[in-house]
Formats: sequence, C-alpha cells, structure tokens
Amino acid sequence: MSAIPRHLKIGLVLIGIAGVVSFGYFENVVGRIRSMVREPEKEAANPFVASTEPLFSSADPPLAVKVFFPSVSGSSILSSEQRTIFKSSELTNRAKQLLKLVIDGPLSKELLGAIPKDAKLQEVFVSNDGVLFVDFSSAISVNHPGGILNEQATIYSIVDSLLYNLPEVHQVKILIGGTEQETLAGHCLLLLPLDMDLSITGDEEGAHAN
Repeated sequence: MSAIPRHLKIGLVLIGIAGVVSFGYFENVVGRIRSMVREPEKEAANPFVASTEPLFSSADPPLAVKVFFPSVSGSSILSSEQRTIFKSSELTNRAKQLLKLVIDGPLSKELLGAIPKDAKLQEVFVSNDGVLFVDFSSAISVNHPGGILNEQATIYSIVDSLLYNLPEVHQVKILIGGTEQETLAGHCLLLLPLDMDLSITGDEEGAHAN
C-alpha cells in the first residue's frame, strides 16, 4: 500500500483542526442561545421567597385575634372568627401568622375560604410610613373565580385581618408575583395601599381590640 503524500497529510490535519475549532464555536453559540432562552425565566422569577424561619418563639405569649373570612349568609360580605397567634416581637412575624390563618381557611362552617387554591404567601415587609406590603404568588389571581364581591371578599379578608390586629400599621399593599398589579382578577383595584373596611363585616365596633 502506497504512503499518503505529505501534502495530503497536512491537508487532513488542517481539516481536522478546523473541524475541532468549528465544533467549539458551535458549542459556544448553542450555549449562548440556551442562556438567552433561560434569561427571561430568570427575569420572570419572583424576587421574594417564603421565609423558612420560625414565626414565634416558645417565650412569646398567645394573642387572641379576629380573622375575617367570607360569610355564608348574605347579611355581610365578611364575618370574623376568634383565633390565636403568638405575640412575636417582630411585626412581620405576627403578620405572617395572621396571613397563614387566612390562607388555611376558617374553622366554622358558617364561613368560607378567602384565598384561591395553591396561592402562597411569598413575603411580608413594612415601610417606614406604616404600610404593610404582602406579596402572594400569582395563583391568588390566576385561580380566583373573579367577580366584584368575590374579589372584595378576598382582598378585605387579608386587609381587615391584618389591620384589625396590628396597630403598628395603618394600610396594606397587596403585591402579586413580586410586582404591583392593577386588579386582583379584573375588578377590584390594587394599585394603592388599602385601609381597613369594617363596613362589609359584622365587626364595626372598632379596631385594635387586642
């Protein structure tokens, strides 16, 4: 068998090198495309995540609270239920305990759940001017049945349960997916911080009873 001419050997070597370089460039391009595709996912990710820290300590005393839920009867949109949280020195921890009760739903059969299925509390924080920000996952909007009264019941179950029991704050701002939303599910506005409204409940005798 005759030997491969030297110039052909050189040509094959150069072709091989070019193939390796091209493959490396192709891999780099593919990697960049994949990162570009993933980038919107990073941007769309909720910047807030649920805290895993304890919401109270064993030294915190129990605190009686009123939690508001949609009413089965037509006498009022919301009615209250006596529940208990623990009086953490951290305002946001007390707020999270209250919101957990709202999310978990009422004990009484005369009351209904206020929060749509799969909605999660992402974070709670308070501003220097006494506005409590509460951030829910997008399921609170996506899974909501809609309708003015239903949206009002959900919003004010949150707002009234917080403001009735937390004298340190005077307004609540609801965020969805870490951002401001115009409405909850097409009707009730969420752009501005909200005040407590006991006119839709059976508890107009006054707030901050605890």
